Amino acid sequence: MSLVNTSLFLFLTSLLLFMTEATAILDDETDDESEDEVVMKAERLPWAHDLLAESRQAACHGQPLVVMFGSSTCPYCSVVRSLYIAPLMKDERYPGIVSRELEIDSNQLVTDFSGKRVPMSALAAKYGVTLVPQVVVFGPDGKQAGKPVIGISSEDFYGFYLDQAINAGIDMVQTASKRSSSGAPSASPGVYVCD
Repeated sequence: MSLVNTSLFLFLTSLLLFMTEATAILDDETDDESEDEVVMKAERLPWAHDLLAESRQAACHGQPLVVMFGSSTCPYCSVVRSLYIAPLMKDERYPGIVSRELEIDSNQLVTDFSGKRVPMSALAAKYGVTLVPQVVVFGPDGKQAGKPVIGISSEDFYGFYLDQAINAGIDMVQTASKRSSSGAPSASPGVYVCD
């Protein structure tokens, strides 16, 4: 065996041992709910119906609108939906945040930020969404905040990336509130009609 092959073999063997030990440790832990149970509970987020109204509903609480683009055939969408997006509604850091879901392969109509009724698939194309799950954060005027969170390559960092996008959205809402002239709609709490 060459030195490279030997090194690769040792590395892979070590990795296998580490993963076996980590799995055994995880199996010994007793959680009230398994990850699979959490994923099964949150099968769907509320569908987006009127993005402008939904973004203003969030803005009245000083929060952005969080939209998860998914697909009816996406297995990772249920993980993102259940473990990250659905829990946002109860997260004390984001009181009043609004999250919605759109399917990139659906012809169901949704009202976009301009007030036009378009199929979900057309809206996804407008925002360049081809890979799912993809989470996009919007301010009250329909502008994207921060970078979209695409896929779920690492669950260890996913929450961090999502928080970054949401915080960029909060900054956008606060900036819109400061720029607003008197009498014009703004993102300050109480200006928009909240449920």
